[in-house]
Amino acid sequence: MQETRFFLFLASDFLLLMFKMNYTKTIMVVDDENSIRQSLSDVLKDEGFDVISASDGQNALKMLDTNTPDLIILDIWMPVMDGTEVLKVIKKTHPDIEVIMISGHGNIEAAVKAIKLGAYDYIEKPLSLDGVLLTVKRALRERDKRRGEPELAIQDITEQKNVPLTKGYDKKIKEGSVSASRLQRTIKKSIVLGGQGLHSGGKTGVILSPLQPNSGIIFTGLSSEEMIPAHLDYVSSTDYATTLKRGHASIMTIEHLMAVLHIYRITNLLIKIGSEVPIMDGSATDFCQMIEDGGIEKQDEPVDDIIIDDIYTVGNPAKGRYISIEPCPHLTIQYSMDYPPPIGRQEASFIIDAPEVFKKEIAPARTYGSVKDYGKLEEMGLAKGGRLSNVVLVGEDKVINTSLRFTNEFARHKILDITGDLYLLGRPIKGKVVARMTGHTENILLLRKIAECKKC
Repeated sequence: MQETRFFLFLASDFLLLMFKMNYTKTIMVVDDENSIRQSLSDVLKDEGFDVISASDGQNALKMLDTNTPDLIILDIWMPVMDGTEVLKVIKKTHPDIEVIMISGHGNIEAAVKAIKLGAYDYIEKPLSLDGVLLTVKRALRERDKRRGEPELAIQDITEQKNVPLTKGYDKKIKEGSVSASRLQRTIKKSIVLGGQGLHSGGKTGVILSPLQPNSGIIFTGLSSEEMIPAHLDYVSSTDYATTLKRGHASIMTIEHLMAVLHIYRITNLLIKIGSEVPIMDGSATDFCQMIEDGGIEKQDEPVDDIIIDDIYTVGNPAKGRYISIEPCPHLTIQYSMDYPPPIGRQEASFIIDAPEVFKKEIAPARTYGSVKDYGKLEEMGLAKGGRLSNVVLVGEDKVINTSLRFTNEFARHKILDITGDLYLLGRPIKGKVVARMTGHTENILLLRKIAECKKC
């Protein structure tokens, strides 16, 4: 009996040793500031990681000859050899190592550059240690997934409002009876896009990263400290764009990107950004291409669409300004407007359940504004990034800077905005929207009515 216990003891020790050998990850921390190296090392060791460190890029590259970590946390601003140059060498000689860049002098331009060079992510100093740990675990999870190894578990990334994506279809998933169109989705790899903010005027960009099922769409800043769920509860402004805010962090002009995520049914995504989603050419075409380039991954969890089963209305149809939604088996949006020339009367109506229809008919429609409005917007501190290349500019009697892509381009753009705002309920929607002469404010008021009744 004693021998049996002894062998069982040895076997359990052996299994534990094998588990550590197979699953303990090694992380290299490269930073010229000793305090940062020490702080990161202590936190990572507390989480069960093995940690090695280097005080500069050259020493880090030498260490790679004998030590191959699973992940490197790499400072950008270092003497002798900066982190960007070190990153280039790492990605050439050790392409499988994930690299997270950190910097105290960073901005979204530096982040975009780092991601394009092959970094997994970019975090701004002062570091949020919780944010660093979440990014480390996401990076290692993606690495394990590529290699076919057991994936590192990640806890919920934010104490967000509980917006269930399902109603308990786990059994159906196991039995294989849930259609692929109803599965949650993320992207296959991190992707990045740079541009300019329409209202802030600054250079900006977005970094999109995959998330686990039931995570939702999450916006965060470069520090990864404040997480803002893409949900109605966090809408803080609808002045000429939709803005989300949580704590001291806010994200502007989310509607075009949200429209694309809605139609491509991306349900789980981390969106790292400066303070404003780039306007690109004023349309959503680049965001469609961005999602397609990143690839869509179906996940083994279902998502239930929000099925509109009643009529909800904001405004008064008799007065000519209203938006309503009613039952319909598909997402259908009809929009009409009636302004003096050169805009005039425009109407558009589309069933936009399919990405192909959306990409061809709705996504190319651009943001527009009148010359007279720009003075008012400047007084409000908005439209600082408006350029002839990213806004359709309307003069007194004609469009003055471009040719329209559609005769009813302005009405189509309103459909684009509505599609994005609708996704702030957290799930794809099936229903018919009819709107006239409305904007973001009315869109959000309609969502609040729906949410109140359907507990979204």
